[in-house]
Amino acid sequence: MAVTQGELNSFHRFATERLRTSEAELTIDDLVIEWDSMRNREQINAAIREGLADIDAGRTRPADQVTEELRRKHNISK
Repeated sequence: MAVTQGELNSFHRFATERLRTSEAELTIDDLVIEWDSMRNREQINAAIREGLADIDAGRTRPADQVTEELRRKHNISK
């Protein structure tokens, strides 16, 4: 996957700050893992917020209804 200039700039800002504030010696691999984790966390939190908004707006279905549909769709017995 190609890296965009925006992603590179974001990583640079993140890495610069982490190196400035960290007492530990960090490798480039450490920084990449932390940065990726931070980005994933933001995506997960956004998905959670979206789900909570769906609940608040009443855009939900009972779990047993969804489970039954998935069983039928994938031919899974009870």
